Amino acid sequence: MAEEVRRFKFPGPADPSARDRGPTRGRSYDLISNHLVVSTIQVMEKGQTTGLHHHNDQDGYWMVLAGKARFTGEGDTHYGDLGPMEGIFMPRYTRYSFESVDDEPLQILRISQLRPVEGKPQARRPEQARA
Repeated sequence: MAEEVRRFKFPGPADPSARDRGPTRGRSYDLISNHLVVSTIQVMEKGQTTGLHHHNDQDGYWMVLAGKARFTGEGDTHYGDLGPMEGIFMPRYTRYSFESVDDEPLQILRISQLRPVEGKPQARRPEQARA
């Protein structure tokens, strides 16, 4: 069955509809998702971080829209400091973290392809879109 064409919009970093990720993790705006892809924009103040984590069901990339992000991994792994219009690809199972490292709030776009996990049925994510 073919997917329908859907439009979406980032309402801006001050919009109150954001999902609060907690005092150290910033806010997240869900753009669109289906059974194949997830896309969000996260907004983080200087010093806020995702914490070290990984996704076993997603290959994803991140692109900085505003501010600066520092991407790190396990131990002393430093993947890079990224500024506006710079991005990074994170294959599934890769442990990583990123932190907002600039006085300007970080606005970062995530687009992830959902991948099957061996031995588990693929989770179907709710259909979402912002008009």
